[in-house]
Amino acid sequence: MTSLFADLHIHIGSAKGKAVKITASRQLQLRTIIYHDAPRKGLDMVGIVDSGSTLVSAEIEEMLADGDLVELEKGGFIARNGVLLISACEVESREGVHIISYLPTMQRIRDWQAYIKSRVHNTRLSTQKVDASILDLIMLSSQLDGIFCFAHAFTPHKGVYGMWTDKLASKLGEDIRHIKVLELGLSADTDMADMLEETRGCTFLSNSDAHSSPNVGREYNLLRMGEKNFQELRLCLANKNGRRVLANYGMHPSLGKYHRSFCPGCDKIITDEPPISLCPLCGNSKIVMGVFDRIVVIRDYDSPRHPNERPPYYYRIPLKDLPGIGPKTYNKLLGVFPNEIELIEKILLEDISMVAGGTIAATIRDMRLGRLGISAGGGGKYGKVKKDSSNQ
Repeated sequence: MTSLFADLHIHIGSAKGKAVKITASRQLQLRTIIYHDAPRKGLDMVGIVDSGSTLVSAEIEEMLADGDLVELEKGGFIARNGVLLISACEVESREGVHIISYLPTMQRIRDWQAYIKSRVHNTRLSTQKVDASILDLIMLSSQLDGIFCFAHAFTPHKGVYGMWTDKLASKLGEDIRHIKVLELGLSADTDMADMLEETRGCTFLSNSDAHSSPNVGREYNLLRMGEKNFQELRLCLANKNGRRVLANYGMHPSLGKYHRSFCPGCDKIITDEPPISLCPLCGNSKIVMGVFDRIVVIRDYDSPRHPNERPPYYYRIPLKDLPGIGPKTYNKLLGVFPNEIELIEKILLEDISMVAGGTIAATIRDMRLGRLGISAGGGGKYGKVKKDSSNQ
């Protein structure tokens, strides 16, 4: 068995010189993610959720032809540097919910594209609204030997629990048995998700949903697998044969941009006792309900009830977002230490102090211990780490 760090939700800003994810940086490109961003972060595996774009799939095929990627017999694509590429397709269902289907091979990408072609407006672009229901997409993923996952499941605009339903069982009935994987999203964590009874049988993923290179790996997972390939990933997410998610690493939910409710009228994030459905300042009922507030509304338990096999969730903050770490200090640290994950998780504090000073080492220590102060985010505005929150 081997332990692998994976970020399974990364977008593509451009491919073949044209835009793919409109809201993403044009510098976020397939080759750059695999050969620069993943090694710099310390990721062994990346999930590219725009693989269904005809532009991105063409680049995958070019990399295969050039030998920069090799399609594995058991699924997935391995790069020359050992990074495993997992192809995936994120779309918006007819109901307005974002889903991800992880697909094993180039042929399955083509099969996905054949189905989607007449059901979207533009096959080149990312996260298109598709004329297919959630159930249609669940069945399609199954038929293509894929792994189905609800993306950022609790966010207010496109998350399945955030905007579509209080209970999946009430909408899907017996077909809920197909739901085995949920992506938590930046504004939720394991404690919050395990307040719902029906999530007990799901594997949770903490992914970056990166729209730019610096955000690749801002959340990640530690996976125990036999080797690097798609079949092993399937076993891991199904918690079978000793394969499993060992840990989730993510930003504190308060840092997420939809964690708490937000009043557009006051332009204020509301931090009163949840749930907030009415602005206490102006009485506005047309607020953006936060993920935390939404979970309080739909939860089955007042406190989390973790199944025995649920892995730990560790709060982490990207180095670039920690107080005192600007571009110069960031590059200095990564000029000495192997990669960001190694630095965040394993490097001795004394060694960090020797390179970047005691204040930075103390900040990283407090992050590891979950002791950094945070101002909550909401309404599309990210939370912030308080500058005076680290105690030496």
